[in-house]
Amino acid sequence: MKRVVHAFVVSLKGITGALMVTLWLCLLWQVFARYVLKSPSTVTEELARILLMWLGTLGASLAFLLNQHIAFDWLQEKGSPRTRLFVRDFSLAMSFVFGLMCLIAGSTVVAKTWALGQVTPVLKVPWSLVYVALPIAGFFICLSPFHEEG
Repeated sequence: MKRVVHAFVVSLKGITGALMVTLWLCLLWQVFARYVLKSPSTVTEELARILLMWLGTLGASLAFLLNQHIAFDWLQEKGSPRTRLFVRDFSLAMSFVFGLMCLIAGSTVVAKTWALGQVTPVLKVPWSLVYVALPIAGFFICLSPFHEEG
């Protein structure tokens, strides 16, 4: 199981890196088109917004997998060994529950937007493909208790 999760982590690092570079290029083009060409691009504006959504959700799941998310560590640092163990186990359980909620709620949103046939205004991409980042991130967050790297 740890090898599978590690493979997901490596893949997720590559995907988020590619999303970051693509977002940076979109924004660079947007600024160039707006201020130099005096003609802002609606395509890159919408694409940047979608990429930011994907980067935020997948980046958050990567932070969970690498145990680099925001945490309140005072009990971990100051508590007794028993308290530390409890806090660690409770944190892992809550991470799993949060990931499961993202997976279930995100899948519901994807199914509903797919059924309604909603598309983005400029790119005409189905909104369900934009929202599918949430259940994917939820899946990865559910794996975080099974990964020891961090």
